[in-house]
Amino acid sequence: MFAEPARTWAEVLKKWRFLLDRRAMTPEAGDERIQKLIKRALCNMERLEKREERK
Repeated sequence: MFAEPARTWAEVLKKWRFLLDRRAMTPEAGDERIQKLIKRALCNMERLEKREERK
């Protein structure tokens, strides 16, 4: 997954989602503020992904 740079926004989003999911599994992610940030970032990614699909 990280062997090559992302070539499209879809690839960027996939890599970021993977990293956020990994971060969500850390003990520090139990903090409510971190969880809120992760959820917001994932929602933003979904929104951007849908916008890219419409193009």
